[in-house]
Amino acid sequence: MSIRIAAGICIVAFAAFLIAQPVMVADWLGKPHDTGPRLINLRASWGGTLLGVGAFAIWCRTLRPWPRTLVGLLGWAMAGIGLARLVGFAIDGDPDTRQWIWITAEAAIVVACAAALRTKLRR
Repeated sequence: MSIRIAAGICIVAFAAFLIAQPVMVADWLGKPHDTGPRLINLRASWGGTLLGVGAFAIWCRTLRPWPRTLVGLLGWAMAGIGLARLVGFAIDGDPDTRQWIWITAEAAIVVACAAALRTKLRR
């Protein structure tokens, strides 16, 4: 196993921990966590972003060509954030309208990035 993959797995594991512990993240950051949407945002913003970065590290074999790398990073980051947000929907419940807008945008960005990688940015 390469160092890149091992590091990616470690990042994904830590991200899963942050997604599972939004109150602890809120305490570390001094953020409020009194509503479902706030807990969902904590899961998505901190754990979800790291989840996407870790998945990207596992996926990305080389940094060149740069457009492929940047589109891949964006796609994996949005996928991680979206997955963490969906976990929040299931556990915390009560997503507000803004949460639905965010998850829709994240899904659209993931689809657009996947399409770009599949067609124009192959390698």
